[in-house]
Amino acid sequence: MTSDPILAKASFEIAPTADAPSRRRPADRFYSRLQWSLLALLAAMLIYGFALSRLIATPRWIGFRMVIASLLAMNLLWWSIADRRFARFVATPRRSRVLRLAAGGFSLALSLPILYMMAFGRTPQFADMPIWYAAAVTAWQIGLAFLMPIIAAARLILLGAVAISRRSTSVPRTATARGAGPTAIREVSLSRRDLLRTAVASVPMAALGGITAVSVVQQGRLRVHRHDLPAPWLPSRLRGMTITHISDLHVGRLYRPHMLRELVDQANALNGDVVLVTGDIVDSSNDMLPPALRALRQIESRYGMYACIGNHDEIDDRREFIEATRREMPLLINQRRIIDIGGEKLTISGVDYARSDGGSRQRPGHVENVRDTLAGHDPAHDGPMIAMAHHPHTWDALRVRGVPLTLSGHTHGGQIMFTPPSERQDLGIGNLLFRYLRGFYGDEHSSLFVNSGVGNWFPLRVHAPAEIVQIRLI
Repeated sequence: MTSDPILAKASFEIAPTADAPSRRRPADRFYSRLQWSLLALLAAMLIYGFALSRLIATPRWIGFRMVIASLLAMNLLWWSIADRRFARFVATPRRSRVLRLAAGGFSLALSLPILYMMAFGRTPQFADMPIWYAAAVTAWQIGLAFLMPIIAAARLILLGAVAISRRSTSVPRTATARGAGPTAIREVSLSRRDLLRTAVASVPMAALGGITAVSVVQQGRLRVHRHDLPAPWLPSRLRGMTITHISDLHVGRLYRPHMLRELVDQANALNGDVVLVTGDIVDSSNDMLPPALRALRQIESRYGMYACIGNHDEIDDRREFIEATRREMPLLINQRRIIDIGGEKLTISGVDYARSDGGSRQRPGHVENVRDTLAGHDPAHDGPMIAMAHHPHTWDALRVRGVPLTLSGHTHGGQIMFTPPSERQDLGIGNLLFRYLRGFYGDEHSSLFVNSGVGNWFPLRVHAPAEIVQIRLI
């Protein structure tokens, strides 16, 4: 027994905090089992979604609910981590209870739309709710879906490293006590450490508030950009014709129908010869299609408006979207239209949406769609082609086939970029997903323009402003 009363007290205080399984509190065991169960569930769903689903045809209603179940599991996992942290590392009981209630209410409020989607199999459009709530829910769920697998994997790696370290080294607890110093200094050190340990719960809640505030200010804002494009492939009598290019309206949760008025006014002010819409007219529900189509019908052009389909246009019901849109405008899906402008012919084509170059069993890829779209096309008879393709990677297949101009969208300009559009080198999140992010690519023989889009599926844009574009062919 030691004769030093300070050391004796330190040894007595530190020993009960050991994290040995036999001494863990029942609540800790509950949290641990819940979190490991949720991690196992998420791992199983990710394996199915990224591997097995390519081999096994999954009905849409099952696949949709599996995604929603994954989001619910991620929300429950975050809540369990936050609740445990606030319970263990906030010294004041009253403050601990307040923070735990706040975390529970926060998680529940953001999970209510997810529960709705699980029950009804549809994405709510928040039409009767404030836009800040839609922005907060969207940012939170997408943030969880992106970050939680990374955090979970990092945690598993860390736990493995700690386990290996504990086996190879052993530090006596009395040594820790002897080096602890005076009680007041140890309490300050623990307080700082506990603040860091609760940051995994408090920082995301605070960050979401900032993201939501910025995104609400951005919604509906629109820049107009004009570009001249050399077009030696165009008949000389058509030089100077203008294309009004609109993409990615995403009418729904974030880009609301009342915001369409500014789009119509800005597009009509451009007074374009042709208006081309490169997909994602609606965000996730065909309920938003009537106001979107009414607005598009109000945009004026000399030689017509044409559209192709985007991936969000088929989230709800692809067939219903196609039928409704074709009642209002030409929707080209692996199809062409020849227009006559003062005796000169020009072909407008629309390529179906695909996820990859080669496609899969369930769906053809860019190469096959381009082959079907161009079958029978004769530039000498039908005129040069301007192609619409929602996914910019389609351009690789179109360029090989000699299509001189392709317009696309889909990328939202990279959405969150570290460099502004004026920089030569585009650096940002979009680089992880796309070969072509925004603006022009190619040369005078074959060019691609990637539009940053009008609306949003993710509420925040950084160095990727929404735009409507006019291209003048010279």
